[in-house]
Amino acid sequence: MTTHLRRALAVALCAGAALALTACSSSGGSTTGASSAAAPASATPDPNAGLPNGTELAGRLLSGSVVPSLKADPNITRNSGTAFQDSGTSVVPASTACTQLDQTDWVTSTGVREASFAAADFHDSAGNEFYEEIGAYQGTGATEQLTALKKVFAECKTHKVTGNGSPYTEHVKVTALSGLGDEAVEAVLSSPNYDGGETLVAVRSGKQVVDVMYNDQKTTGAKALTLARELLKKVPAATS
Repeated sequence: MTTHLRRALAVALCAGAALALTACSSSGGSTTGASSAAAPASATPDPNAGLPNGTELAGRLLSGSVVPSLKADPNITRNSGTAFQDSGTSVVPASTACTQLDQTDWVTSTGVREASFAAADFHDSAGNEFYEEIGAYQGTGATEQLTALKKVFAECKTHKVTGNGSPYTEHVKVTALSGLGDEAVEAVLSSPNYDGGETLVAVRSGKQVVDVMYNDQKTTGAKALTLARELLKKVPAATS
């Protein structure tokens, strides 16, 4: 794909404040001739319980040895550190979502936010590129992310984008992947206006989502699926 847009992950994402948990307290009173014990305080459930933080996720990313012809990009390699962010969902206009599919952090096209993440990017001067990310989500966020991605892919099946100042039509071909994690989806981006293509793969395993992008100047970038399988092996299998 000769026209490919790359955008570094926002540094602000790496500096999210830790989620503060507050415990409720109650006091008990006594009645004449009898005493009653105060009801135990009920702590607010920790939405991040059991989730790996960004530093831990970074240790699970694939090394550059899987793409020896590409060079690591330190400007896009990021993680959220030891702090967690509030998960949630923001509204992303369809036109913006379709354009976002051509970015490295393409999963943000859904507006579903991760509690923690780690990502790395590798590319060469010709425009070939491999991007990998693992995100951990609070509650049902990981499931919501896969559902939202499928919706974005469907809405962006054929859309207009602009590259190097010229508009062109891009097509998205979606395939549901069976036997990979709890659920998985692949999208191949192509256009008659450029050579090569780009393949996106997202796989959910419990509350974590593995996402991979491979942009190839000569083929469709099908190597993304192989790399996604390898990255999934580094994610502990879901226990619930």
